[in-house]
Amino acid sequence: MSYRVALVKLLPEKYAEDFLNGSLYLNTCAYFSQLDQRDVVRSDPHDGALEAKQVLEVSIQDPKGNWIPIGGVQNPIIFRNDELSKLNILCLYTLTDRPEDAFDERNLDFGNIAVFISDIPEFIRRVHQAAAASNWSVAQGPVEYVERKTHDGFMGPFRKFRDYSYQSEFRFVFTTGKRAPFRLEVGSLRDIVYVTSSSKVASIWATMRDANP
Repeated sequence: MSYRVALVKLLPEKYAEDFLNGSLYLNTCAYFSQLDQRDVVRSDPHDGALEAKQVLEVSIQDPKGNWIPIGGVQNPIIFRNDELSKLNILCLYTLTDRPEDAFDERNLDFGNIAVFISDIPEFIRRVHQAAAASNWSVAQGPVEYVERKTHDGFMGPFRKFRDYSYQSEFRFVFTTGKRAPFRLEVGSLRDIVYVTSSSKVASIWATMRDANP
């Protein structure tokens, strides 16, 4: 079953002009994983993790060869990879017209400005063009949210625990070769965006859906 999608950048007003001018700030996976966890919407200690493993038991062998279980293991066990920590990220919010995908107001903490991308294919084209000019590779797609208590396997930059599913994130992931934040200059975006207050996102999207059934 198909459904319609809108991409929105939620950000504080002081950063809105940079975004509209096409100066896109790309932080690293390492930044989000090391961020103070009091910043609830941005901090994710496991951002960019390589793998999550569910461990049934951890034991040590005593001098007689007997295996003795060790208690207190907290699943999942997280494995990291320095190469993934270097990746640069551009995060957007995904709106769809599926009934279960209503806008979650916890996302208002990202900022008071919402920039709707009105021409998604053109936005993607400009991002790829600018990345290519810098000799960066880029991939994009929605984040998949997995269960913390049951997921066993690869994580990577496009997979997060379901605790964060309310963020409905769409990501552009850049391989720049350096572990540092960068700006990607894509040129003015004013011709392909619509700017409003983030508090109006839910009502505007509802109006857009009703106008284009």
